[in-house]
Amino acid sequence: MNKLILLTITLLLNFSVWSQNQTMSPEAKKTYDDIKTTLGSVPTFLKDFPQEGISGAWLDMKNLQLNPNTNISGKYKELIGLAVSAQVPCSYCVYFHTQAAILNGATEQEIKEAVAMAATTRRWSTILSGTQTDEAEFRREVDQLLSIQNKNKNRQAMEEKPVVVEMKTPQDAYADIERTLGFVPAYMKNYPQQSIIGAWKEMKGIELNPATAIPGKYKELIGLAVASQIPCSYCTYFHTQTAIFNGANKDELLEAVAMAGITRQWSTVINGQHMDEKKFRDETDQVMKFLKEKQQKSMTVKN
Repeated sequence: MNKLILLTITLLLNFSVWSQNQTMSPEAKKTYDDIKTTLGSVPTFLKDFPQEGISGAWLDMKNLQLNPNTNISGKYKELIGLAVSAQVPCSYCVYFHTQAAILNGATEQEIKEAVAMAATTRRWSTILSGTQTDEAEFRREVDQLLSIQNKNKNRQAMEEKPVVVEMKTPQDAYADIERTLGFVPAYMKNYPQQSIIGAWKEMKGIELNPATAIPGKYKELIGLAVASQIPCSYCTYFHTQTAIFNGANKDELLEAVAMAGITRQWSTVINGQHMDEKKFRDETDQVMKFLKEKQQKSMTVKN
């Protein structure tokens, strides 16, 4: 009896695979073959995506996220993906982009800073939206701030050491903000006085700090990616302008936003599929192992 049941199950499974192969379009089959060649296997979240759209979805991922020839390097693309994932929040994507960032050379410090940039972007987005800040006035202040910073570039470059200010009162914080930015923006004036010291020290220590592991340009691209998918028009404007100020070009801006879009897309798909998280992590580990071996073989050939 047990042998009969086992035989029946085997036949049903074989029939299911055969049936799928019969209904699969040539384009879908070609796509799955390419995924397997690129990643070493076809992860479940890609298998379960509608066949009618898998070709386009895969090409989008392959030509941006997995493309080594984009303007933004693989490491920073994955740190962008991680930052976006962390504040969705999507535990699947956080795991995937963390592992992919490490594979692409990201350090533990860079991973922490990427997540912190996501957090600070969400915080100020909340403050700006919640206080109903006038957007036109906000944009004028951003433009004014960057104009002042541009004039101060040469002076700051000549300073041997940044001035360290001990802040004990809100007035100390406002004075340091004015010294650093040229004036105190309205949205900072609207922040609770009893907490402005901490909020300012955090911003100054991470986003405005030139000595972080992640360079300023990429911190602002991370901020832009997070802002664009909140969505927060205040923060999108701010981080676009500050990224440009830090040397980002149009293509890098577009890639950062597109990476945010890809991350949100697959977060939606995977969560909507109710995929088993352990299985997802196991499959991610399998993909990363394959890609790492591929990297090592490529380096061996070059040497």
